[in-house]
Amino acid sequence: MSIEPLLPDEITVDDEIMLRPVFNTAPEALHSLVHRNLAHLGPYMFWARPGYALGDVKEFQEAGQRRWNESGEHGFSIFHNGELAGLLGIRGFESAYRAVSIGYWLSEHLQGRGIMTRSVAALIKLAFEIYDMNQVIIRAAPDNTRSRAIPERLGFTNMGMERQVSASATGELLDLVNYSLLKSEWNRHL
Repeated sequence: MSIEPLLPDEITVDDEIMLRPVFNTAPEALHSLVHRNLAHLGPYMFWARPGYALGDVKEFQEAGQRRWNESGEHGFSIFHNGELAGLLGIRGFESAYRAVSIGYWLSEHLQGRGIMTRSVAALIKLAFEIYDMNQVIIRAAPDNTRSRAIPERLGFTNMGMERQVSASATGELLDLVNYSLLKSEWNRHL
């Protein structure tokens, strides 16, 4: 499915949060943020290991820009009061049943402030209102309570678990809990 990139260069979530294309973020800043959060990210992200280099960041950003232009997948850097805070993205457009997935991570020291919940809500709105998707899916590891709290807070339904479909930085295979939100449910949630 080819999705036209209908987005501005920035998305203002509220007076504290701004989303910018990840490929427009200084790679050194993103590299530094990742390394400050390796212990926090490693249990859930296969790429979050000590060898994650600046070249890896640049490669990630270049691939993200290609996907942005070619498939409508959008990776964003989250800025909270001007500080780079984390990443989130919308991907996996399924044209047959109009579904998309959202993934995210936030710097550990900024958790508990509603930053990610508000950012994810902005992407849900994008998926339903701009791209006319019918379903948004979020997956999170069973023990990642902070990550799971976001779809639960936003009215998603727990659809059960997929077994060993992801990996940690050490290569441990991870289960993921699937959450789903339909457009009609989001409209009632507002």
